[in-house]
Amino acid sequence: MTMRLPRYLVTGVIGILILALALAVGYWNIRPASFVPTLVISDSGQPDFIIGPAWTLVRDDDGQPSYRLQSLRTTHELTTGQSRLSQPELTLYRPEPEPPWQLQAASALISAEGDQVELTDNVVIEQTLPNGQQRRLLTDALTLHPARDYAETAEDVRIEYAESATTARGMQVFLNDSRVELLSTVRGRHEVD
Repeated sequence: MTMRLPRYLVTGVIGILILALALAVGYWNIRPASFVPTLVISDSGQPDFIIGPAWTLVRDDDGQPSYRLQSLRTTHELTTGQSRLSQPELTLYRPEPEPPWQLQAASALISAEGDQVELTDNVVIEQTLPNGQQRRLLTDALTLHPARDYAETAEDVRIEYAESATTARGMQVFLNDSRVELLSTVRGRHEVD
């Protein structure tokens, strides 16, 4: 004689086994890290990204290079929208046959709109002329307006060209026509062949 279990008992046992299996799988999937609150940094001075080394090449409407910017490290700040560059090197290309301008500095700060670049610490502007001679402008700080092809400083400036050197306080550089205006206290030493 076989003993049959009532159907409700078999269904109940199968249901309890399925429930026990679901609870075991759920418990096994729980990670202790999910109970640890996430760390939220509320410091507004924190950057939203840091990249490096980085470079960018911007072209004009005709597809010709307009400028090339590279830096060892670029830090973008979310709250201000500004970008800080470490050891930036900027090449400003000129229409042929004009030679490009090379700018270097220890650091730079690019405005949120990108219309102003503050170069600081050991700023060097160089241009190799068609005759092979090099023109160098040295200062501690320089404000560059790339869209206007214009740069300026109120700091001391030293200009070296061939065997001559000129010093001044303050300078305006019109990059599109390779013109430099010295603002005050101009002194020069010129070697003649």
